[in-house]
Amino acid sequence: MTVGETMKFSVQRDQFIRLLARAQGIVDKKSTVAVLSHVLLETDGDDAIKLTCTDYDVVLMDRCPARVDREGRAVVGGKTLFDVVKVLPSVDIIFDKQDGERISLDAASSHYSLPGFDPDDFPRIEKSSSEPSFTLPVSTMRSLLVKTSFCMSQEEARMNLNGIFLDVRESESGLSLTCVSTDGHRLAKVETVLDGQVLPTDKDVGIIVHRKGINELKKILDGETGTLSIGLGSGEVVFRVGGASLFVREIDEEYPEYNSVIPTEFQKEVRVEVAEFVEGLRRVLPLTDPNLLTVKLTIEPERVTLSSANPQTGSGQTHLFAEYEGEELSISFNHRYLVECASVIASPGLSMRMFDGKSVCVVVPSDPDENALYVLMPVDDT
Repeated sequence: MTVGETMKFSVQRDQFIRLLARAQGIVDKKSTVAVLSHVLLETDGDDAIKLTCTDYDVVLMDRCPARVDREGRAVVGGKTLFDVVKVLPSVDIIFDKQDGERISLDAASSHYSLPGFDPDDFPRIEKSSSEPSFTLPVSTMRSLLVKTSFCMSQEEARMNLNGIFLDVRESESGLSLTCVSTDGHRLAKVETVLDGQVLPTDKDVGIIVHRKGINELKKILDGETGTLSIGLGSGEVVFRVGGASLFVREIDEEYPEYNSVIPTEFQKEVRVEVAEFVEGLRRVLPLTDPNLLTVKLTIEPERVTLSSANPQTGSGQTHLFAEYEGEELSISFNHRYLVECASVIASPGLSMRMFDGKSVCVVVPSDPDENALYVLMPVDDT
């Protein structure tokens, strides 16, 4: 078999739809470069096909098993192909490209004819597979992303905050990977130690992975098991798991010195059960001011009172048991920030540490092995 203008393969629908679903966040449907809304499909030997898509900031290369009848390559609209395959039953699909760029799909009693694109017009993408790298369990990386991604900045103008900072350093027992995110009002920091691994470069590494890359990585990790490889390419970071490789352009800016904004001295500490705290926040949400989303915590021995007020609709409060010693303290926060922070904590309890009712608050899980902390700026509701 030789590579030519034609191509034919058959693929199981459920495996093919998984391949196409992963590409949907990357194919640029609004780009002025038409080919970026397409995916490149190539045969890979006689038993697999490879998919490539890019928006120039992110490149996904993925593969799945297939029976190849004619080697070749084809470029087809990523969303159109996904929408067609999505409505098909769980059967084999025959993908056939004859002379020219027209593509036919046959599955069960259905037949489709789709326009193609000249493969020579697809961006030429050549990637190395030998960049310095380290590995960690997929479940560990998934947990790190869940615990930090909600704090990423949404402001495009602040590019250095528009993602997650991967801080890779040597430690006594192996390799330390710290994930940090902040939007300027709150910060998340989670650390894991990879026992027995060594730093893949000759110095510590700090990489900002932008928000789109993080979101695509989360999709790829969904449903995966085993090991994830993180490669340190030239100007990019590479995530490899299963048959997929995700190349994400590095944000070439300095990340803030995050440790400098984490307080280390406190006068007050209150401990609550996570589930009870989240439930209490849910109870006062209906009467928060929708423009401010402020919730007030009144802390006193053995009790925290959560209260909210809306000038238009009224006020509400609920009480929780808390471990606290000291004088009564009142402090207010953005409701959403508290909920998002507490909801990702796996430990049964959390501690809120602060200097006073106007100071930055540090939230830590009750289980120190979780290796996470969150910094929240209070709201001035005076």
